[in-house]
Amino acid sequence: MRKLFKYLFIIILALFSLGQLQRIQLNEAIVFYGHEAFIIIWLILVFIKHHQKMLMLIKKYFFNYPTYSFMAWVSIGLIINLISHNFSIIPWLYIARAITYLVFALSLPLALDFSTKSYRYYWILSGIFIAISGLLQYFFYPDTRFLWYLGWDDHYFRLIGTQLDPNFTGIILTSTFLIAQDLWGKQNWLKTSISALLAGAILLTYSRASFLSFIISSGLLIFIKSYKKNISLLILMGLFIVLIPFLPRPEGEGVKLERTASISARIESNQLSLKSLDRYEWLLGKGLFVYQNQTRKETFWPSTAHFPNNLIVFLFTSTGIVGLGLSIIILSRIGQYLYHKDTYIFAAFIAILIHSQFNHTLFQPFIWLWITTQILTIKTTKT
Repeated sequence: MRKLFKYLFIIILALFSLGQLQRIQLNEAIVFYGHEAFIIIWLILVFIKHHQKMLMLIKKYFFNYPTYSFMAWVSIGLIINLISHNFSIIPWLYIARAITYLVFALSLPLALDFSTKSYRYYWILSGIFIAISGLLQYFFYPDTRFLWYLGWDDHYFRLIGTQLDPNFTGIILTSTFLIAQDLWGKQNWLKTSISALLAGAILLTYSRASFLSFIISSGLLIFIKSYKKNISLLILMGLFIVLIPFLPRPEGEGVKLERTASISARIESNQLSLKSLDRYEWLLGKGLFVYQNQTRKETFWPSTAHFPNNLIVFLFTSTGIVGLGLSIIILSRIGQYLYHKDTYIFAAFIAILIHSQFNHTLFQPFIWLWITTQILTIKTTKT
């Protein structure tokens, strides 16, 4: 059974690396990812073999007071939304996906006998694949404006990777870069090469949110670990900052780091979401993952453009002031836990939260799967 789980994990990780390229369109409104089919198979097998341990873990992690209160509050908001508006399956599918990923992450230590570091090697390999495939796309097929006809943003001379989006690819590469600093012990040619590869790929995304996340989280890591022990990381971060003004500037709005159109669009989206709230929704919110832009068709596309780009605005408009408060408590507790348990995942967590102030990052399916699996396997030990 251990070998079966290992093969399943490798398949899931390989499909994860393919990003949006393994998307399956079930109908006009619902999208399914290939890796999710194998996650479901994985969970069925885990519950068959370890059902008692899984139930204990679920109770331990999900039934503490803040989490239980948040889940209850979200349920109330969705029920009220169901009563006051037409029923939609979309929010429930988003929630089902988020819970499925959480339970999958929770089950990994039971099904696999990897140590934490051995487990992370696999994720770094996935990040390297995303970086290399993105670089190949950038150098050999930089014009991806045709994707606009398929519902994606049109990008020109930007590394979009298998996510078909430079922002989400950028934060995945940033998170991979951070956990890579924990491996291979002291600095060596392999660690330096991988770090340089990932940093270079991040630069070519031209994603300002990713740049900011990379610089702040790397600086935080250097500060916590002492710069004397991270001279190479300090040099690499310095080179990263120095190279930003010298990035290639072919024709196209996307490569202009001083562009303001996307900033204005994000601000307008957040303002519209806040203005659309009824009085009682300031307390309860519209409901978690309830589509908030009534001018656009409700879909379950991987694009998150139909939600506010700012995490705080999203949580407030979705769950109200109470839900936002509970969310902040939960996120702060996770941050405190990671700070004491694993500095590198803590830095990646901070990077994702920073990125989430400009994009709907935290709950983007691939980012959610990545961060939950990293957090819930910290204590994994090899048997």
